[in-house]
Amino acid sequence: MKTYAMMVLGCKVNDYEATYVRENMNKYYSETDFKSKADIYLIFTCCVTNTAEAKTRKFIHAARRNNPEAFICAVGCLSQIRSESEVFDNVDLIIGSDQKDKIVDLIRREERNNLVSSAISTDFEHLYIESYPARSRSFLKIQDGCNQFCSYCIIPYSRGRERSADHEKILKEAKVLAKENKEIVLTGIHTGRYDDGSFDLYHLLKEMVKIEELETVRLSSIEITEINDGIIDLMSENRKLARHLHIPVQSCSNSILKAMHRPYSIEGFIDRIAYIRERMPDISISTDLIVGFPGEDDELFDETMENLKKIRFSFIHVFPYSRKSGTVADKMEGHVDPKIKKKRVKEVMELEKSYTKDYYSSFIGKKVEVLIEKCANGISSGYCKQYIYVDIDADLSVGEIYDVIIDEVNEEGVKGHAA
Repeated sequence: MKTYAMMVLGCKVNDYEATYVRENMNKYYSETDFKSKADIYLIFTCCVTNTAEAKTRKFIHAARRNNPEAFICAVGCLSQIRSESEVFDNVDLIIGSDQKDKIVDLIRREERNNLVSSAISTDFEHLYIESYPARSRSFLKIQDGCNQFCSYCIIPYSRGRERSADHEKILKEAKVLAKENKEIVLTGIHTGRYDDGSFDLYHLLKEMVKIEELETVRLSSIEITEINDGIIDLMSENRKLARHLHIPVQSCSNSILKAMHRPYSIEGFIDRIAYIRERMPDISISTDLIVGFPGEDDELFDETMENLKKIRFSFIHVFPYSRKSGTVADKMEGHVDPKIKKKRVKEVMELEKSYTKDYYSSFIGKKVEVLIEKCANGISSGYCKQYIYVDIDADLSVGEIYDVIIDEVNEEGVKGHAA
């Protein structure tokens, strides 16, 4: 049997799409490690940062080096916007942001072609999967594309316009996945904008929590403007909805938010967070933050830092601004020195460290529900519904959920014992 190897860069949507391809590749080929010699290599590309593009180039070269005669397929966002680039000179099959349902058939026919179309389909491409490799948590893609066009972001150009999966197909897939996975993470490019014409995100969540085998439903990411009162009510009333929201703020300065084309003020953001916490005091609220955006001087960065102190996120994914050709921000004036961006990242991370520890410490002596993802050397580990990673000194079953009492929070992490 021929072998294949897969490398997945980027987001949870890529992970879901790669899982679909893997499930179908396994019918005809045997998977091996990407570092090994394989007959076929698949690389799911990302275009969010310049680092992601460099990684794509690196993995394409590695695949060709491992086996000069291999069939190489590049898929996804970077393929969509840069398919004619020399980055893909050594690639046999290039597929962009649609036609992923055809990948396996094309590989079996050894189709050597660039199938990227500038006109990305406006129909949602359903990629039904039956199981997830982790056997604990699975992703489920419910939405694709973005209409927001933030000034720093290339994704609307690489993923196309917003489109949503049919809610009946989502619920059908969720019921199958729930037989092996206690938790399902709903994901998309702009998940909060889910709307298939009859169901919006609130109505979809309302039906998801009715699935008997499913223990936890989690949202991968959602914008502050899309967390309506219905979603908050449902989260506060139903234990199946994870007490964690990842809400990208991107900047805590109104001047920068305006330049970014973000649709809210920092005052409105802070007020909404306060309301959510009032309804659910134990909720984990995490975020994405970009520092060093064009025009962000010391005063505006200080404004962001002061507002971060008011919000006190449970954790922050902080990124230095990365220029992307084709975006509005790339042509702006006032680009920040890389050394300053690096310094600001460090400052945010130092601030985050104390707030993360404070949030985790608030659970000492309390009971949480932990989904076990791995067990090794007598230590079981996994995330609780508040998205705190907990180590438990016990042999517990992977894929099962246990009540755990939090005992300790230190530099090594969070520790607890089975209740």
